[in-house]
Amino acid sequence: MKNVRGRMKKAQRKRISAAILAAATWTTIVVAQDTKSAPSSQQIPPPTCLTLKGAWEGGYTPCTDATHQQWLADISHWRTERRIRIGYDDARYKMPALQWTQSEFIQPQMMVQDRYFYDPVAQEYTVDRYLDDLEKRYGGIDAVLIWPTYPNMGIDDRNQHDMIRSMPGGLAGVRQMVEDFHKRGERVLFPMMMWDQGTRERGKSWPDAIAEVMKEVDADGVNGDTQDGVPLAFSLAADRVGHPL
Repeated sequence: MKNVRGRMKKAQRKRISAAILAAATWTTIVVAQDTKSAPSSQQIPPPTCLTLKGAWEGGYTPCTDATHQQWLADISHWRTERRIRIGYDDARYKMPALQWTQSEFIQPQMMVQDRYFYDPVAQEYTVDRYLDDLEKRYGGIDAVLIWPTYPNMGIDDRNQHDMIRSMPGGLAGVRQMVEDFHKRGERVLFPMMMWDQGTRERGKSWPDAIAEVMKEVDADGVNGDTQDGVPLAFSLAADRVGHPL
């Protein structure tokens, strides 16, 4: 009986030690992941000294050189850990076919109903008119995100790719329109909408369907609507059809 009790106490001590070790390890992980500048609504907040506060909130504390350096160190720390967690791989950023993404900074989202983009009387795309207007207003753009879905998708069973096919001229007309943008040195993107459910079945996976349509119209990329990031499967599907996105 005494031996049984001894073995039970020994086993209990081992469980307690394991629990203490696990708690200590978890504490270390939590401390390592701690940051004062964690993103809020996908935006990295500035140093607190750049946020004006009323006297009832503690008043305003001016920024110093040390404040700025601490903030930079904090967000660099956050970025390093974020890369580790997502298994960051920069191979795609080094692909020659995608180098353009690193110098395209101004990219408006354009509705296909924009009257500067299409002339319903002449029934033709007016890419030059659209780009000339933007150059006059704010110096031009580097790329354009063309939005053919809102507000029509859902009115019938057409899916997001059918909406592209329904644009004036069909896919052949869209391809020529994309070429008109390319002649002006502009890149063209279309949206991908994972919430597109209940519309016409594609007959293939979303990544393959999107890759094929983008190749057919010679688009340069896709925008992941409402997504934190675009899954790698979409890039790999584009690679398989010989048209990197």
